[in-house]
Amino acid sequence: MLMDSVEVVRKGDSNGNGMLIRIQLPSGIEILGLPTENAYGGGWDLGPTWNYLVLDDKPFLVDTGRLGMGQKLLDMIAYTGMSASDIAFIMASHGHEDHDGSLYEMATSIQAPVKGHLIYDRLIRYYPDLASTPTQEKFPALCWRCFMPESYSDKNCREYQETRSRLTIETLKNEPEPLSKNTLAHHVPGHSPDALAIFVGEEALLVGDTVLPDITPWPSQEAFYHPVKRILSPEYPTADSVFGLRAYLRSLKTLKALGSQREGLMVLPAHRLFYGNRWNDLDLTTRIDELIEHHIQRCGAILEILKEGPKTVRDLSVHHFDAPLLKGFGILMAENEMISHCELLEACGDVQTSTGGEYRATGHINFESAIGSLTSVR
Repeated sequence: MLMDSVEVVRKGDSNGNGMLIRIQLPSGIEILGLPTENAYGGGWDLGPTWNYLVLDDKPFLVDTGRLGMGQKLLDMIAYTGMSASDIAFIMASHGHEDHDGSLYEMATSIQAPVKGHLIYDRLIRYYPDLASTPTQEKFPALCWRCFMPESYSDKNCREYQETRSRLTIETLKNEPEPLSKNTLAHHVPGHSPDALAIFVGEEALLVGDTVLPDITPWPSQEAFYHPVKRILSPEYPTADSVFGLRAYLRSLKTLKALGSQREGLMVLPAHRLFYGNRWNDLDLTTRIDELIEHHIQRCGAILEILKEGPKTVRDLSVHHFDAPLLKGFGILMAENEMISHCELLEACGDVQTSTGGEYRATGHINFESAIGSLTSVR
C-alpha cells in the first residue's frame, strides 16, 4: 500500500499540489516525489505533474513539470535536504509540456546532462528545410500535427519550444537501457512516440503518462507520423511502430509482461498519484487490463454510432462524449481520441473514410480480435 510506504515530507492540498513525499524501497533506494502545478484552465484537471528524484548510485530527476516550474522544483529539492548539484542527470519521460516544460531551465540551472529517447531528440528540433507549410517552419517537428490551435501554442508553448530545442540530449534507443546501477528505461510509445518507463530494480515503476489511475491516457494519432517520416526513418519505417492506438496497446502489453515478472511492484504515475484526498494504488496488470478493455469498448461504441450512417469525427465526438467534456479545447481532445480509434478500426477493415472525411462502417467487426493479436514488442 502506498500510504504505508510513503513518508509525507510536506503536506499539500487535496489533489497533491504542494506536497512532498519520500519513498524508501525495501532495497534501500529512495525516491522523492516532487509534484508541480499543472493547471491549464477550463474544466479538466489532471492533477499536478509528479516529477521523481531517484536516489540511486547516480541520482537523477525524471521530468521537470511545466514551463516556469524550475525554481519551484529547486526549492522542493532543497526542502528535502538534498542538493540539486548532486543530480547526475535529468530524464525526460516524453515530450509534452507538462513534463519537460522546465527542462531547459533546470538543466542550465544545475548544469546537468539531459537524457531522452532518440525520437525525443529528433522531434524537438526545427526543420525549416523539411517543413511543408510556413506554419510548420515556426514549430519543432513534434508539433507539426498538434491538434491544439496556434493561439494556444502562442500562449503556452513558444518559449518552451524554442529553449527546449537548444538542449543537447544523450539519447536512448529501443532496447532497454540502464540509467544507473539499479534502473532500466524501456521505450513505450503510443501516448507519445518518445515515451519511456523506468523500472527501479524489481520494486518500482515510473510509468509517466502511459498508465494512469482514474483517467485514461489519450493515444496519439498515426497521422502524426507522416509529416515527420523523413526525420524518423529508417529506424521507424511505419506509423504504427511509434504513433497511434496500436503502438499504445503494444506498449501496455509490454509493460504488463515486464510487470508480471516483478511481484509487489509499486507503480508511480505522473498524474494522480494522490488525488481527491486519497492515494491511488495501482496494480499494473489490473490497470492495464482495464485500459485495454476501455479501448475495446470505445471501438465498439464508434461502430454502434456508425450504424446510423456516415459520421465526421466531430459528429462521433458529440455523439459519444458528455457535453461538459467538449467545452473549450475539450472538443479537440475528444476528436483526437476518436481519430486514433478510427485509425485502428480502418486498419482492421471495420471502417472506411470518404474523400469528404466521413467515417462509415463496413459491416465487419474485426477490431477485438485485432487488438487481441497485438503483441508486446519486447
